[in-house]
Amino acid sequence: MRDRNVKRLPVTDADGRLAGIVSRADVLSVYERPDDQIRDEITTAAIAGRFQLDPLDFDVTVKSGMVTIAGRAQSGAVALALLGAIRNVEGTVAVRDRLSYPPA
Repeated sequence: MRDRNVKRLPVTDADGRLAGIVSRADVLSVYERPDDQIRDEITTAAIAGRFQLDPLDFDVTVKSGMVTIAGRAQSGAVALALLGAIRNVEGTVAVRDRLSYPPA
């Protein structure tokens, strides 16, 4: 699901009828990861590594896999890309966007 950026999958019964939906959060709850590890990966691998931004420019908090990020991004495109990268960090259940950026 993570590799293909799929958030939900249908679940069918033996006859092919829809029985329910499984979300990425449902699947990830089995593999819960400590919040501090999630935060560390976001700040080092995503913010500092992939985007080469200063982690001190952002406030990242993680509680039960729920990530909240605040700060100022260089642009709306950078903010969207950063949010996408954070959503794909293993253990992230959801992301609250509190980023600001200059108008386009």
